[in-house]
Amino acid sequence: MKRINFILDHLEKYKLKLLLLVLVTVIYAGMNLISSLMLSFVIDNVIDDKPIKMTIMKMLAGVLGGVENIREHLYILALVMILIYFMVMVLLRYRQSTQGVISENLVANIRNNLYHHLQELPYAYHVKAKTGELIQKCTSDVDMIRRFFAGQFAEIFYILATAIIAMTILFNINYKLAFFASLSLPVIFLYSFLFFRKIQKQFLVSDEAEAVMSTVIQESLSGIRVVKAFNREIYEIKKFEKTNREYYDVTYKMILSLGMYWASSYFICLLGILSIIVLGIFAVRNNAITVGDFVVFVTYQNMILYPIRALGRILSDFGKVTVSLDRIIDICETPGEDLIAGLKPDLRGDIVFRDVYFKYSDDNQDVLKGINLKIKKGESVALIGPTGSGKSSLVHLLSRLYDVDSGSIEINNCNINDINKNYLRDNVGIVLQEPFLYSKSIISNLKMVNPEASDDEIYESTRIACIHDVIKSFDKGYRTLVGERGVTLSGGQKQRLAIARTLIKKTPILIFDDSLSAVDTQTDNMIRNELNKIGKETTLIIITQRISSAKDCDRIFVIEDGIITESGTHDELIKIDGLYKRINEIQSQIIVKEELSNA
Repeated sequence: MKRINFILDHLEKYKLKLLLLVLVTVIYAGMNLISSLMLSFVIDNVIDDKPIKMTIMKMLAGVLGGVENIREHLYILALVMILIYFMVMVLLRYRQSTQGVISENLVANIRNNLYHHLQELPYAYHVKAKTGELIQKCTSDVDMIRRFFAGQFAEIFYILATAIIAMTILFNINYKLAFFASLSLPVIFLYSFLFFRKIQKQFLVSDEAEAVMSTVIQESLSGIRVVKAFNREIYEIKKFEKTNREYYDVTYKMILSLGMYWASSYFICLLGILSIIVLGIFAVRNNAITVGDFVVFVTYQNMILYPIRALGRILSDFGKVTVSLDRIIDICETPGEDLIAGLKPDLRGDIVFRDVYFKYSDDNQDVLKGINLKIKKGESVALIGPTGSGKSSLVHLLSRLYDVDSGSIEINNCNINDINKNYLRDNVGIVLQEPFLYSKSIISNLKMVNPEASDDEIYESTRIACIHDVIKSFDKGYRTLVGERGVTLSGGQKQRLAIARTLIKKTPILIFDDSLSAVDTQTDNMIRNELNKIGKETTLIIITQRISSAKDCDRIFVIEDGIITESGTHDELIKIDGLYKRINEIQSQIIVKEELSNA
């Protein structure tokens, strides 16, 4: 029922069209069967002058002026047949076009809602999810649903309507022969259904192998710079060939099974038709049925058996559709973030962490252990510590990419859990260590945070980030394309461009998550000097491994294993026997050695 409701919810205004499609399909099936009755009518009633048995044919003969009139004007029957085939054509045209309209609009709505929901899912979900699998769900699974509604959905009703109407007519003609004709129907249906039920695992294995192959392609192309830098082309080619071969093997095995099925099922259908031909001949010789009835039996048997064979596959394929639906519904039922509810207070105030504990959902160990700190409005603060100590986790909590397990975080005396998430993130600017740039022009990447930003605002931000002159040196300046993930830029250029992009938002809270790591110390110093000119209305939080980036901040916090072990100014901390002092001594020695080597 959940799947049906999901489909109906995404059909929107096309529910009536779906009902009309079913009705037209049933009428189309009936019209297809009339042509054989017309042929029987000509043989038995017009040529052999036998009495008309079927009511529908009596009515037709009456409308056309009786059998004698038809016999004298045979062109009337030709015109009737043309009219019937024309109606069949119109019904088929409507059926095909309506299937297309329904299926395309259905999957368009599913894609839109699925992508919309993916955007609203928490950051934690995307961290654990595999990109290749999500892409496959958004493409292959959705396309599986499209193909079903583009052809197979209406085909089910066509097959059932054809079988029911045809068997009703055949039993009306001769119930004994009709009974023998009906025996082959469950045989071919069960054979096809059980076969495709059994092969379902092969379909699933093939889909999984395709997902693995897609993931390999996605990872390799995303990391092409690393591949080139480490001469890993041969390795990547072999890895792809291995996954491609695995996909080929399981798919080829599935195709062989399908080939065996189609050949064997075709043989069963031919045996069914042959048996009716043999029994029908004896029935004609014994005057149990007429020659025209015999033609109807053979034609209908042929029209029923092959669709029934296809019905077994359709119903089995429907199992694949349900799997695809379940995978999509699973995403859609994953709770998304509430980006609407919440307060919108003034966030230009003190930031307070009160006894904050946090751990990731797939880890039993706390990453942050009772963090207590206060960052004053307009203050510049540095967070320094070993890799994995919890620095980035702390600022991720501030923008609610994750939520605290216990304790609280307040901005301007307002708990961030009570603040509207969109509003919070609009006021907390984060520059990541590995910035993501879209495959667009530099100006497009900059304007994505504020499409209404003026050229002066953009130039001001790029000057603060020390990237304006670099951009102007490019042949196309701000119209230069950066390539996928900014591949045409250096690491430092990407980081500075990301800094400029965040500065355009003019947020009251600005976080640098080790985002100056790829910038040389001189440029780092220039950027920080420019940031100091922004004014004391901006609260600045810098996560860094460099003493040179931290020493000019108003306060420095040292984090070790999720605990703040030291805090103070640079001058205060170098007098304390702790981690900060050791890092300062090591980096100072490195700087001295570099200066001596350059002398």
